[in-house]
Amino acid sequence: MLRIFLSLLLALGVIALASAQTAPQSAGSAPEPAAAPANPYSATVPVAGTSDAQRDAAIAAALTQVLQQVSPGFAASPDVLAQASGYVRNFRYSRAASGNGLQLQVDFDPGAVSRLIAANPGGAAVAGASPATGSTATTPAQGGSGTLWVDGIDNSHAFASLLSMLRGDNALHDVVPVSAEGDGVLLQLDFDQPLATVLAALETPAGHLAQDPQPHPGADASLRWVP
Repeated sequence: MLRIFLSLLLALGVIALASAQTAPQSAGSAPEPAAAPANPYSATVPVAGTSDAQRDAAIAAALTQVLQQVSPGFAASPDVLAQASGYVRNFRYSRAASGNGLQLQVDFDPGAVSRLIAANPGGAAVAGASPATGSTATTPAQGGSGTLWVDGIDNSHAFASLLSMLRGDNALHDVVPVSAEGDGVLLQLDFDQPLATVLAALETPAGHLAQDPQPHPGADASLRWVP
């Protein structure tokens, strides 16, 4: 009898708990607060390791995800995805939630991503576009938009450092890579002051940028990256 009695109490407790969980919310109770929206310019993806190639592959996957979040249906070309690290604001590794392997959280520059989408309403690549058609500056001696060629970019770390330096300058805005050739990269950018003045300020004796002795055809200015 005692065992039967305990079994009945247990069954009644389970029923009561289920009823409490499924009971409708009373009219006077406050609704639960909505979860804060996630940053659409951020994505977390699995990463096979910490090498440059493995990180670049994960960043490309993250950019694909972000483009779908920001502009559903937008299809980035392989050329754009190959330069995905150029749109990164910051990234960080962490252990995957399952405890096995790594994941990479990538935060992209909203302005650079928005400009990529706006410049390619049909989802076409900007990489490989003609430098002449990418510039809207009336003259590179005034504030406006223009193109900058930087030679000597032979690894992803140098590329990321270059973009960080240029995007950290208050006189430059919307720095976006548009094409690459050999160990050089062509960037489109906006500037508040004469471009020559802005670039001269970046060419410090102990810095990474110097005048390129060979101007690049079609670019408003040419520099060389110094490791």
